[in-house]
Amino acid sequence: MSTSASPIPGAVRRPHARGRRLDDSGSASVWAVGIISLLLVALLLVAFVIDLLAARSRASAAADLAALAGAPGAAASASTACRSAASVATANGATLTGCDVASGEIRVRATVSLRGPWRAWMALLTSADSVTAPARAGMR
Repeated sequence: MSTSASPIPGAVRRPHARGRRLDDSGSASVWAVGIISLLLVALLLVAFVIDLLAARSRASAAADLAALAGAPGAAASASTACRSAASVATANGATLTGCDVASGEIRVRATVSLRGPWRAWMALLTSADSVTAPARAGMR
């Protein structure tokens, strides 16, 4: 066993097992990688939520416009009103998933698919890859 100078008189310093050091040098790199990783995950989560809210807004706008387009035809016939609503929803990047006409009022549901990599994430998290919004309009 080798002895070397020790700050405590009479104490013996032993070499570290396998040449490892017991100081903290290099730990800042580990902390930096950890913090950067957490920030990256937080940034991706914020981007996902923003895209989800944007899809909800697109679906809501498409449903509102589709309902307003179908309202004049709601008094005449349900097929005319739903056809007008479907064309406006499609023009706004949505799919009309529901259309009901009753007593001069039209109720529609428009669906918008998520874009980019979020579609797969949303499908994994909620078994859905689209956002749906309802709307109604009528001539009174």
